[in-house]
Amino acid sequence: MRNLIRSEFKKIFFLKSSRIYILTLIVLSLVLGLIFSLTTNVTQGKAITDLSSMDVLSANMLGVDLANIMLIIFTAISISKEFSTKLINVSLVITPNRKKFFLGKIITFFLLSTAISIIVVILAYLASQLILTVNDMPRVTLQDLAVRQFILGVMTMPIFYAIITVAAVFLFNSGAGAITFSLGVMALPALIKMFSNSIQRTLLPVFPQSAIHSLAGVVKKGSGESLGTIASMCLLLAWIIMTSLAANAKFQKQDI
Repeated sequence: MRNLIRSEFKKIFFLKSSRIYILTLIVLSLVLGLIFSLTTNVTQGKAITDLSSMDVLSANMLGVDLANIMLIIFTAISISKEFSTKLINVSLVITPNRKKFFLGKIITFFLLSTAISIIVVILAYLASQLILTVNDMPRVTLQDLAVRQFILGVMTMPIFYAIITVAAVFLFNSGAGAITFSLGVMALPALIKMFSNSIQRTLLPVFPQSAIHSLAGVVKKGSGESLGTIASMCLLLAWIIMTSLAANAKFQKQDI
């Protein structure tokens, strides 16, 4: 398995375009977060000094949303390209065990998304500290439980969506289908929130966004998204397990 994962990383970083894309992803997420935090007078109608330190951190962390979307696209295209170019045939000759091959993809993009998520979140956190210092505002500290919870919750998002995107590529046998699936899962809760509270309380707890928001501690009390820590983790694992099992089952039967 170790050799398989190593080869998967070589496939990703062999291409100069992939290295540039990942670097661009990190830079753009940082820039977007800075834009949101430095333009609060336009976006929120408040000067930055009128906001709490936590609000400034939250604004900078919005760049992680962009990183998440770009990572979904990168994951889907990277894997689907292997199918479209028929490189999958060579890969399966080298690794005929399809379950092992599929698991290798999951682990590879789990590790990649974890590394990217950590880098992006750390940069956003440091940018927040710099902005707070320049504006003579109290800095956020990792000793604060709420800050740690928020950061860890935000960090979970790119990792989760990268994993289900891997599964979605195998499930739909299409990069476009995987992107649509992952972005749809991420965006549907916004549509559900337009309906009545009873519908929200029924449907929102089913979606990963509720779990991620709960883990980050940004859910209001009484909200349909409100879940406990254990329930949130179980929900995310359930999504990963169900999509992975369905994708692997199709991959085993697929004639390639």
